[in-house]
Amino acid sequence: MKKQDNTILPNSPYIFKVNNNYEGMRLDKFLKLKITGIQQSHLERLIGSGSIRVNQKKSKPSNRLNFGEQVSVPPKLKDQKFDQKVKTQFIPLKNDIKLLKSSLIKEENDFIALNKPSGIAVQGGSKLKRHIDGLIEYAFSNIEKHYLVHRLDRDTTGVFLIAKNKNFAKEISEYFKHNTIRKVYIAIVCGIFQNHEGTIDIPIIKERSDKSEKVVVDEINGLKSITNYKVLGSSENYSLVLLFPKTGRTHQIRVHLSHLGNPILGDGKYGGNFKIEKNINKISSLKLHCLQMSFPYKKIKNNIINARLNSDFSDCLKLLKLDKFLHVVNRYIENGF
Repeated sequence: MKKQDNTILPNSPYIFKVNNNYEGMRLDKFLKLKITGIQQSHLERLIGSGSIRVNQKKSKPSNRLNFGEQVSVPPKLKDQKFDQKVKTQFIPLKNDIKLLKSSLIKEENDFIALNKPSGIAVQGGSKLKRHIDGLIEYAFSNIEKHYLVHRLDRDTTGVFLIAKNKNFAKEISEYFKHNTIRKVYIAIVCGIFQNHEGTIDIPIIKERSDKSEKVVVDEINGLKSITNYKVLGSSENYSLVLLFPKTGRTHQIRVHLSHLGNPILGDGKYGGNFKIEKNINKISSLKLHCLQMSFPYKKIKNNIINARLNSDFSDCLKLLKLDKFLHVVNRYIENGF
């Protein structure tokens, strides 16, 4: 009997095997992870011509991959060096994909709600390599197209909405524009408040310099900005505060609290401490969390979405002995703010 020859010929295609991490991912997205720098147009030509195949059959860029499938590419393509002038493709970290998947609070036909993690920006930029906008298609393979409809600062956590279709994106954007959406934030702030509750009605405006952008109080040219607040309790020269923004200006809550002389813990941009006085080795991130968001949806007048505090925020509350006031927060969530 003739012996089978298993030798791989020089011109044989290179095979990528689909494991659990890539199951359900689009073929073009999968290949962008495997072949650094390749352009979408180049991929589409190769897939369309049959030079790239799935299980030896022609496929489409939008084809969803199954576990165990084999993606074959021309032998030289895997190690080909593409022109460095080509815009670098977004390459997600596996841990970020996993983190975003675990942050899902709720999914409807028209939107998903996430409990946004700290440290991940909403949208990418020249210096931002981690952002939700780029991660969505990898973390939620069932979403064909997504639309960003609002923003949270990179280090702010909590409820974050993403539209799944253009019609709802337009509808929810109008809600944000006209302040129809009710938002409740919770923050750990530096110092003790003079009043246990009140309204901050201070106009603010963006101020640009050559190197940075900052929002400042400006009584003459500033935009009307209103934030209601309620102090839940104080300890260790820090306070736990609920905040109800009535307008949605950039950095509004952060600037308003700083103006009162009570900046948010971890907010170095607006005067907040990074180090906790009780534990100087503890470096704090921004302690601002969107606790609840409510808005009209279909036949529900107030569709309420809550986001639990992350472990870092909770640990900080315990360290500062502010966790004893959390029962008040839970009571508000149960009975309404």
